[in-house]
Amino acid sequence: MTDIHAFNPFVVTAADAPEVVSPAYDSMSSDERLRFRQAHPRNYINVMRTTDDFPEGHRPSESQVTAENIDQLNQLRESGAFSESSDDALFIYRLEIDGHQQTGIVTEIPISEYGDGSVRKHEETRKEHELRLVSYLKEVGASSSPVCLAYDGRPGIDAIVDDVARSVPFLDFSLPDGIHQKLWRVTDKKQIEILKAEFREVHATYLTDGHHRAASTLRHAAARHAEGYGVGPWDFLLVVLFPAEQLRVLPFNRCVRDLGPLSLEEFLEEISEHFSVEPVPATEESLPTKHGQFLMIVGDQAFRLTRHSDLTSGSPVENLDVSYLQDRLLSPILGIQDARGDSRLDYVTGDSGLAGLKQRQAQGWQLGFACFPTSMEELMAVADAGEVMPPKSTCFDPKPRSGLFLRIS
Repeated sequence: MTDIHAFNPFVVTAADAPEVVSPAYDSMSSDERLRFRQAHPRNYINVMRTTDDFPEGHRPSESQVTAENIDQLNQLRESGAFSESSDDALFIYRLEIDGHQQTGIVTEIPISEYGDGSVRKHEETRKEHELRLVSYLKEVGASSSPVCLAYDGRPGIDAIVDDVARSVPFLDFSLPDGIHQKLWRVTDKKQIEILKAEFREVHATYLTDGHHRAASTLRHAAARHAEGYGVGPWDFLLVVLFPAEQLRVLPFNRCVRDLGPLSLEEFLEEISEHFSVEPVPATEESLPTKHGQFLMIVGDQAFRLTRHSDLTSGSPVENLDVSYLQDRLLSPILGIQDARGDSRLDYVTGDSGLAGLKQRQAQGWQLGFACFPTSMEELMAVADAGEVMPPKSTCFDPKPRSGLFLRIS
């Protein structure tokens, strides 16, 4: 059962939205975030700073960063950038980019749904990151970034969403990165009750973005209760629920610094044990078109790699293309055992296409692997099995943005 709650957050005003709503935080490097902050002092990204966002040797203390985040938040609130909802509501949230459209419902759900496994995860979280976010929730006392959840679509939910979305949105704006966002408020009690009843029939939701935010909220709630507080805002998680079939999953491509001690000829012979290897033009048309395919570029050459075996038994994780590439090539042949921490391996989001891998080549990376995107069905199978995907298995785009909603705890 998924228990959605109507709520009354602060919402960015129409006049302030283009200036305040942030770009995709996790898609930017620390240098890019620093430059963006300097150029956009009223953007909500200035409320989300960490010490990692500053150059080494010039990093303020955690307490200084926290104080600056609080100051930035207060300035935004005092400027009138956010207005409080007069009634409890649900919100219909639409994201559009490059011809793609996805429409979800922004709401609160009990954090206990994450604790009991009703909200299913597929990534590991790092304790130090969780604790940093717990500290942020306690000291800054605000959340603005909805955790993204997918669910199996239901016609009853779609009917309400479609009906509401035929009306004029109260927010309708674009950002320079090409993302177009619309927001509708649902206050009709009958519609809210229908949506609540429909979601009670959704027995599991799937985290697609926000694993650390969900885990830290659970920790924060436990800490509040240990301090003697009763039920409060900390017991609820800000989420946006999207029908799984609407989400766009991009690949995470791989690049490798070098071939180690192998010559190219030796390397090609080694990988032929688990892949068929076919020379192809190094063009966008050669990118993978189905599960089991990879495009490998090395120097000015390109090869289509196709898996020899398509596993039908074993764990859902083992059958993922990214697992096959790691387990049959990167680890045994190139010696990259740690897919998260080895400096010889890096990742490129699939939205950059072949150009992204060629740019890495120009920077000295010898090998590039373009992958076929992991499907939502594969993600759900991994999450249902309680397993964990390899690092950088999925790239969801577009992502919900910060600075639309503001919840104060």
